[in-house]
Amino acid sequence: MRNYTRFITGLAVTVGVVGSAHAISLLDYTFPTSTTQQAYLNGTFNANGTSADTTQVGFTLGGSGNYWLALRSLPFSYDVSLGASVSTSRSTIDGASTEDAWDINMATNLDKYFNNEDNFFVYGGASADYRRLILQDEADDPRIDVEAGLGFGRTINATVLKQAVRMDEDFVKYGITTRGMPDAALLKLAAVIDRESEFRSRYGPVEYRKYWYGEMESVLQDAGVLATETMGAMGTLRIQEVMAEPTAQRWHGWQVRLGVGSRISDYNGSSGDPALTARLDWHRPVGMDLQFSNKASIATVFADDLSYNLEDLFRVDYEISNRIDWYNSLMARIDIPTATDAENVTEVTLASTFILYLENRLSFNPEIQFNYRDDGIEDAEWNWVLLGGITYRLK
Repeated sequence: MRNYTRFITGLAVTVGVVGSAHAISLLDYTFPTSTTQQAYLNGTFNANGTSADTTQVGFTLGGSGNYWLALRSLPFSYDVSLGASVSTSRSTIDGASTEDAWDINMATNLDKYFNNEDNFFVYGGASADYRRLILQDEADDPRIDVEAGLGFGRTINATVLKQAVRMDEDFVKYGITTRGMPDAALLKLAAVIDRESEFRSRYGPVEYRKYWYGEMESVLQDAGVLATETMGAMGTLRIQEVMAEPTAQRWHGWQVRLGVGSRISDYNGSSGDPALTARLDWHRPVGMDLQFSNKASIATVFADDLSYNLEDLFRVDYEISNRIDWYNSLMARIDIPTATDAENVTEVTLASTFILYLENRLSFNPEIQFNYRDDGIEDAEWNWVLLGGITYRLK
């Protein structure tokens, strides 16, 4: 087992190093202020089967939209996500008919650091979900959760450094620069890329690009790598091409949190008991192409009969090329009640997804999932799901 672990670790590091010709690491990017926005429209179709004694193949046809905003700065960090989905599906039970469902959800979180140079912070968050499941005639009541507590650590979005490296490669390839930029200049270029929202706010949604690109050109001039006095039309074109390319997000850093939360309203209209929650959020890029991430939590509900919930989401993302990404995730959840005769519930989902970019904003996303569930009462079940999705990136 020890040799196997060493082999996997060595393979990951080798893949990351081979995938990047630059000595600079994404871990070097620590620019304190950045804004990330993503918005997608998705269409999905999947077919699924089960180990149960049935020959009917189930399916789901649906659509969804998602928006995510993340702001990182020295004094505070902020995240907000919005999502909505609608679907029609049929189960694998023989003779089952199609059923419709929909879901609308929102989550937000704010971290306020004690001072600009500190890693200690206080945080507050809230989430809401409004849904109608299949086999229901009307929607559930909204589920609303709130949480607040203390934390330590920071996470940094280093995607802009990856974009700066791509620009540098193109500049050399097309003769815009005479050599690759030094690491210090790459970090300055990445910081300018990160300030897009600042330029847009100052100069407007149309005019801002000439000032933004001009600041990038100044970095090249200061580095002394330009083949001529200016980067010219070809340089501007390469910047536009790189910024329009699909670029997988790259993060590094970690955060731990300890907080108290409560369910203000559940799907059945009742309120919940307070809960104590510990969380870990960890990100580690390897080279420019490989990303490891893990989100783990442990929660206990303060009720007459305590219950514990353990969740872990581990992800490995790899950029095969500028047009193909490969995402893999392992999600595990264990519910442990302490009530008499109550059984533990274990759920595991393994998913592997290819993101095939048809053009810069449009992608085809084939995915396969394996799901396992054991409620301690009936026999454990597993099923597979084959999904095919089309995604359009709005921003």
